[in-house]
Amino acid sequence: MKQDAILKINKMGKAGTIITNIAKVFIIVALIFVFLLTVAFAFVPKEFFTARAEGRLSVNISLASFGKSLTDEEVEQSRQETEMILEEEGANAGGSEYSIDAINVDNDNISVDLSGKYVNFNLHNFVWVMLFTFLYLAMTLTTLFFIGFLCKAFQNCESPFEQNVIKKMKTLAYSLIPWAILSTVSDAATRIFFKDGIRMGDFGIDLRVVMTVLIILALAYIFQYGAILQQESDETL
Repeated sequence: MKQDAILKINKMGKAGTIITNIAKVFIIVALIFVFLLTVAFAFVPKEFFTARAEGRLSVNISLASFGKSLTDEEVEQSRQETEMILEEEGANAGGSEYSIDAINVDNDNISVDLSGKYVNFNLHNFVWVMLFTFLYLAMTLTTLFFIGFLCKAFQNCESPFEQNVIKKMKTLAYSLIPWAILSTVSDAATRIFFKDGIRMGDFGIDLRVVMTVLIILALAYIFQYGAILQQESDETL
């Protein structure tokens, strides 16, 4: 029974090694492709390709759906307040990422029309996106190597409590730590692409990655404790 369990672990390790190797090939091809695109976008004249985009949003609040409505006095007061808001918005529009185009108030509905900040971008903006993508793929490839090392250890082990297996589990957990900080790379790339800059608030720690690291480390120490118990059992026998 014990030997059968070890064989299953070895087979799972072998399957994991094969899948990891296939994934590595795809990531390496993607890295080469992204690198070539980055070089191409960097040397193409900035004026070769430019684009401009604008977002719009309309919000409608139906008071009638809740069986309520505004009185004529409340409607008039609301309209006066909206005129003041629109005047203030117009005065500060230069520093805002959005603008209020219209606010309509009647007895049963309140509607607001917003337009987003104009976005200008060119091929040089794509260079930042490609650089972040290259970093993302490079980190993925590094993680795949550590996963492959762990799968290889499972494939060749005679016991899951071997020190080599435990060491590879800990190494994999430590290799995931950078993801906790850099997992927001896609958000930062999007901000650079659309808003020509980043802010410190755009970076953060991904708690999902932190939890994954802690779980793998916990499993590694559980395996280490199992190795100690197995060693004591072998010495007793």
